[in-house]
Amino acid sequence: MATSLVHLLQLCSQTLPVGAYAYSQAQESAIAGDLVNDQESAEEWIEGVFRYGFGQLDLPALVLAHDAADHKDWRKLEELDEYLQASRESRELLLEDLEMGRALKRLLAVLGVENGISETPSFVTQFACAGASWGITLQDLLVGLSYSWLENQVMVATKSVPLGQSQAQKILYRLCGTISAAAADAIELSNDADFGASLHGLAIMSARHETMEARLYRS
Repeated sequence: MATSLVHLLQLCSQTLPVGAYAYSQAQESAIAGDLVNDQESAEEWIEGVFRYGFGQLDLPALVLAHDAADHKDWRKLEELDEYLQASRESRELLLEDLEMGRALKRLLAVLGVENGISETPSFVTQFACAGASWGITLQDLLVGLSYSWLENQVMVATKSVPLGQSQAQKILYRLCGTISAAAADAIELSNDADFGASLHGLAIMSARHETMEARLYRS
């Protein structure tokens, strides 16, 4: 158990060389448009994207990908890659997924982890491969991926709103309280062949982000 926990911490660390810190998931555009401008609006934005976007697409995909990786069903894993990438609603969100997925695939190959046959993997499916190989339970993997995503989004708000460190920790503390419900919902949603949701506002903010003249983040 201790070994799998340590590997989970490594997988969720901000030092994992996949470039997660370079992406804001359109939050930078929302900040530029004054939709996010303080602690309350930052928390509302992050929670909304987590619950209705990430929680309904990436987390259910992780459930299915963990099972596929555990059974070495690489064709199923490749189908999940295609489904995830087809569900990205802007060019930037798609490139984020592809670039982080390729980066994690290269790292897992170095670490001797079997990670499927796709040359264009999504980050979530590679995350699942690591979890299955290292004996990390599905529940822990869902919690870890959720926390890692939330922490990264709070870091974006901290730098760009900007927020104080104490304000940021208050947001992260409260949002962590939503993880258990999101994980349970993801397991249920994974039984639906058409899981995922369209967030029109997020897609618009992401498309606008492409044309921002000055920006810190790649999405």
